[in-house]
Amino acid sequence: MNINSKSRVMIVDEINFVVGKIEESKDITQGLYYFSGVHSIINRIYNQDFNEDLVLLHLILQSTHTAFNSRLNVIRKGGDNTVPLFDSQIKALADYLKELAVVIEKKKDLNVIMKKFTLLSCSTTGNGYYLLQKGILKI
Repeated sequence: MNINSKSRVMIVDEINFVVGKIEESKDITQGLYYFSGVHSIINRIYNQDFNEDLVLLHLILQSTHTAFNSRLNVIRKGGDNTVPLFDSQIKALADYLKELAVVIEKKKDLNVIMKKFTLLSCSTTGNGYYLLQKGILKI
């Protein structure tokens, strides 16, 4: 990913801050609040230091945030409690963010980590939960 070093440092610093906050969070809602900071900083960066990979990464991270929030809202409203959110999903979210920081810092290919976030998003859906239960989907 070809972005300037200042942009790279800003993204990595924001991710590391967010990971710390997610790991400190007492509940999933608070962790998701901080997670939104990652796609937000990426959006701000690509508006100044445009890169197509950042646009795709932003979309994937924003979709991941939306998927978690959608599932959480359904559960809270007493809707479909069949598909829960697990602590392991939040742990994976923090772990994947740590991996993303390293990938960005070391200028590695984003594809592998973007796929991980995509599968994590899938795990919040009914079909994803089914695949988790079958052992097909792994996060």
